[in-house]
This record gives sequence, C-alpha cells and structure tokens, in this order.
Amino acid sequence: MIAFSSNEPRDVAPYLASLARFCQSGNLVAGWEKRKGGNHPDGWGVACRAGDEIRMVKRGNPAASDPHLSDMRAVTDRFIGHVRYASNPNTVCAANSHPFQVLGVTLAHNGTFYGKVGAEGDARKVSDTVVFLELLEDRWVERTMEGLSETLRGILSDRELVGEYSAANLLIATGNDLFAFRRFHRNGEYYTLYLKSGDGLAVVASEPLDADPGWRLLADGELVELSQGAPRSSYDGGTPAARSSHWGAPRSVLLTALP
Repeated sequence: MIAFSSNEPRDVAPYLASLARFCQSGNLVAGWEKRKGGNHPDGWGVACRAGDEIRMVKRGNPAASDPHLSDMRAVTDRFIGHVRYASNPNTVCAANSHPFQVLGVTLAHNGTFYGKVGAEGDARKVSDTVVFLELLEDRWVERTMEGLSETLRGILSDRELVGEYSAANLLIATGNDLFAFRRFHRNGEYYTLYLKSGDGLAVVASEPLDADPGWRLLADGELVELSQGAPRSSYDGGTPAARSSHWGAPRSVLLTALP
C-alpha cells in the first residue's frame, strides 16, 4: 500500500512504479511463499483526488505487467495505491481490488477480518474489507481524526464483529482528509507501514520507497493524519514519535486501548 498527501499537486508516476515493484517483489518475509507473477499479483487499484471527487482505477491483473498501470497519467495532491495478495484465488478481479468506496469514504486494507464481518463478506461474495468499510462509514459520525480514532477502537475491540483479525492496516480518505493506521495481531514483520514527511509532503507505504533515512515504522495501533493543517498530536499513552514543527509533520494518536 502507498498513500501521499501534498500541499501541491504531484505526478503519481513514481508511486505507480513503486506499486509495480511491490507487486513483483514486495515484502517477502519468512513463511511467505513467492508466487508466480510476483508476491502481490492479484489485482491493483489507485484513488486520486480530482477537484472535490476521489476517482478510482481498479484492475484484476498484476500491476507489474499490466500496461494500463504503466500508461496511466495523473497529477494530484491526494493518492492511495494498493496491490493485492488474495488468500482466495476466486476473488481475483477488478471489483475485489482495493481501494473501495462507500458514500464518500475510500479505504484500502492489508489484512483479513473474521467474525461477523468476514462471514457477511463470504455470504455476499464480496471482500471482508467492503463489509468493514460499510460499518466504518456508518459509525464514523464525526469525520475528524478524533472521531475516526474512537470509531476504529469501537469496531476493532469487538471480537464478535471482526474476530481474531490478522491485521487492520488501513488507508482512509474522505473529503480533504487522508489517514493511515497500522494494527496487527500476527506477522508484524509482514504487516508494516512506514511514514516519511517533510517539505509539504507526507507519504506512507508498506515498505520504504527509497533509501532515505527519514522513513519510520508506525507503531502498532498508531493512527496518523496526513492531511494539510497545523500539526498537533494527542496520545492515549506510549511515547510520541519525534516530530518537526513545519507542515508535513503529521499528527498521530496511538490507540493503546485496543485489546
């Protein structure tokens, strides 16, 4: 997964190239089988803000070899990109590629939900992420970082809803706002999310996109707002990460109350 928020429009071409790289060789850790066609070959999708809308392109082909990705041209100040590894090969298609949208909320997810969310997804033959997004959109009444923090805490603390989910690594966009969240129950070396910010740009990605030492791994349970605005942070506990004073230093909160 990759997302960025910028105070001026940027060419998405370098980020699309990183998606193609993630598809081919992304985050192969111990216990993960290398798959034909790449590590994450089961579809890709991007969401870019255009005016007041977030427009999406989704495909069911490997990003590394899909000419539709390499031919894309876009300039935007908000971007989400995702390449997919499908645990169920029958779900490989454009419709099941991330991101998903429900009533103005766009979501990309790494991980698997179980419980009622997973069961409903199976019954409807849709991704468990779609069911989670519908629930999130309905419960997220106060569309702020604080409101999102409380909503995520409520949903993810309910084992009847989400079961012993593997991870809830999330990229969430709505209106002018873009958020990243990292939470895992297992395989923390696989379900990673890194942040780099500064000079009017904040980027999160499953792996660092370059060798710049400015990348830092988000803490387990850390929610970050990437949108432009006055930087400030609030914490439920834990040690705040180092932050600079200029824009591009996103504010974050650590959801330590999660079980």
